[in-house]
Parts: sequence; structure tokens; C-alpha cells
Amino acid sequence: MIKVLLSTLITFCALTVFGQNPAAIQHEKMKGLQIFAGKWKGEGWMILQDGKKHFFDQTELVTPKFDGGVLMIEGNGNDKESKKPIHDALAYLTYDVFKKQYRFTAMTGMGYITDTTPEVKDNGGYTWSMDNPKFMVKYTLAIDNGDWYEIGEISTDKGATWIKNFEMRLKKI
Repeated sequence: MIKVLLSTLITFCALTVFGQNPAAIQHEKMKGLQIFAGKWKGEGWMILQDGKKHFFDQTELVTPKFDGGVLMIEGNGNDKESKKPIHDALAYLTYDVFKKQYRFTAMTGMGYITDTTPEVKDNGGYTWSMDNPKFMVKYTLAIDNGDWYEIGEISTDKGATWIKNFEMRLKKI
């Protein structure tokens, strides 16, 4: 254990000495995504396993952590008709300095967890996806005229074709 701790300490010291401050790099990479920070509210729709389109009210709370190096994203949605929770999720978005890639980890109240490498766009938007044996899902987020606009798409043919199964638009409050 001491060897691992010492090795880690030496690595961090060496990076600092050579001007490669990991926190500074991470903050720089996350700068464009800070536009999502804050509380958002709006509505959307999604197609659930019953094959029906369900409309929902949604809130998202995006909290910068570690001086903006990590964004913590809490999403909660309730079905407009039944008023029951339809979406309950927690995610972390950051930049991994050592792997030189963004990292998105999401968890839902239904027990699903995914850890993926999102594609971050120059305009501050991003796309993240997940695979399972039956289908692929991807979500694309952007700021559109000040609104948080997000779509979800599903593919059952390994990404050859995509069908939109989710859309929401939120306003910062």
C-alpha cells in the first residue's frame, strides 16, 4: 500500500514539476460545458417499453464540483398523466486528464449504470451512448437559443439506423 501511495505521489509531483497540472487541464477541457450548470425545468416525451409515447415534466440540476472539473447532473421527471416518476438519474461528466478523454457515468433509480466516453462538441453540446445486447441508445444534448435541448435515439441494428425515442426542452430557472 505504501508503494502505491508513494508511486502516486511521485507521479503527481512529476506532473506538477513539468507544468502538467491535471486540475488546470481538466478545468480547461470542462470550460465549454459549464453552460449547463444551474437548475433547469421543462417538458418532454419518451417512448417506454410499453411502446407508447409518455409526456413528462422534467427538472435537471447541474452542479459544478471541484471548481468546475466535474459536473454532477441530477435529473427527475414525472409522467404528466399519472404524476408518477418516469425518470430518476444521477450522472457525472468530467475530463480524464490521464486517459485524455471525457468520461460520463450515469446511474438511474431503476438500477442501471453506464460509464461511457461522450463526444463533446465545440459549441458545448455533447453526445453520450450506451450499448446492451439488444440495442444501442444515444443522447445528444445542446444549448438551443438558451434552452437545454436533448434527444434520445435507439438502434436495434448496431447503429446502422436510429429512431428518435426521447425529446425534451428545458429552460434555465
